Amino acid sequence: MKQNIQEIETVTVKAPCPEPGIKALILDDSVFDRRRIRRLSDDTALGITLDETASIEGLHEALDQERFDVILIDFNLPQGDGIEALQVIRNHDVNGSCPTIMVTGDDKSDVAVKSLKMGCEDYLTKDEMTPETLKSSIMGAINSAAKNAGIDALVQSEIEQVTSVIMAKYTNALQPKLARVIRDMRSLRSALPDKEANVPGELENIERQCIKLWSLLLDPHTVSRRQEFRH
Repeated sequence: MKQNIQEIETVTVKAPCPEPGIKALILDDSVFDRRRIRRLSDDTALGITLDETASIEGLHEALDQERFDVILIDFNLPQGDGIEALQVIRNHDVNGSCPTIMVTGDDKSDVAVKSLKMGCEDYLTKDEMTPETLKSSIMGAINSAAKNAGIDALVQSEIEQVTSVIMAKYTNALQPKLARVIRDMRSLRSALPDKEANVPGELENIERQCIKLWSLLLDPHTVSRRQEFRH
């Protein structure tokens, strides 16, 4: 029994350490500023793993390689600016909703307003950045993004509820009419001469759309699940 306990304790000691809490990316062309932000992030005690890139081109590569929890963007870049970088992030399939913080050496209110308007969760100036302000900004950005995602999910849920109510109200009235349209389309298509080959195809498309609508009336979630219709 003692031997078994010792073996368990040995395995526990050798277990790998858990992954750091926050995976972050800094986009800044200044090596000095990137190193400074790295030191500050280490002092936040958030367990941040920080990747670095110096250009928008490098940003594309970084976004394709990792999923980030937060991205810090330097506004002043040698090619392009922070707003362009933000658009690159927002258009990315994986990191498109990642919380972002605009960082700049200039204390310009117009840059801050533009950054927030374009979707940044926060704005920091390099001169005023400390471990405390960086920690507060990162946690605020992550929490804000999570809250917005929750609101989006709530809105989507409410839309689905309203859709279900509407469908329940009008399904009984629409289904017989759709059934008649489908029958008429099939009869008309079969009665047309072969020389009008394009017309039957168009009628078939109308028929398929009617059947899709029929399927939607039976199950309003069909569209949201993006199931492919099979006739």
